[in-house]
Amino acid sequence: MSDVKTDPGGAPRRPYQSPKRTDAARERRKRMRAAAERLFMRDGYEPTTMLRIAAEAGVAERTLYLAYPSKAALLAEIIQVGVRGDEGDAPLTRRAPWVEMLAATSVAEVIARFATGGAALMSRAARALWLGEANAASDPQLQQARQRGHADIRADMSEFATALSDRGALSPRLEVQEATAILFAICANETVFLRLTDECDWTPDQYAGLIEKLITALLMAPHCQRTRQDEDLCT
Repeated sequence: MSDVKTDPGGAPRRPYQSPKRTDAARERRKRMRAAAERLFMRDGYEPTTMLRIAAEAGVAERTLYLAYPSKAALLAEIIQVGVRGDEGDAPLTRRAPWVEMLAATSVAEVIARFATGGAALMSRAARALWLGEANAASDPQLQQARQRGHADIRADMSEFATALSDRGALSPRLEVQEATAILFAICANETVFLRLTDECDWTPDQYAGLIEKLITALLMAPHCQRTRQDEDLCT
């Protein structure tokens, strides 16, 4: 039986959802994601079954499938929440930190904020991103999620490169498309972050400093090749 109500005039009304039930459902999804991430990281993506994830999360397997129809859907949401920093629907480029970054007074500050934000993102999501990359070839649904994710990242990098170009900060040798490709390769590479932090004992701040220097050296016009610590000649 449908739970859609109708008022006396015949117009349908939305079903009532109590805040308590909504919060409980959100917490249950969070618990399922956390269980999946623990098992994926400990035992690997392919060997981990939905049944084991459900048991780890303390829910029925049917409940897990109702929330996430596949392991790929689970991992995709783990990645999305890690990238965005929360469960909100707004994409990264429509959130306050991104908007405020592009509105910064100087180009050096824009780049510094971009690098710092990227380091924070990688700290949250690099391992899940690596897991998705490593297993995409064996899971068609995960491969599709990977392709969508890459398209989103390229769009974000294009927006950033365009913002630099609009300020006259981009090197005259570079078109926005080429700058986008460079940003996509060096700033959205979870393997670089993990290699530096896991194997070289770098901190996220050191990683951010490297990204800041690389963007400044590779993309900026000569009069803008300054870091935040230097005198700002480019606005």
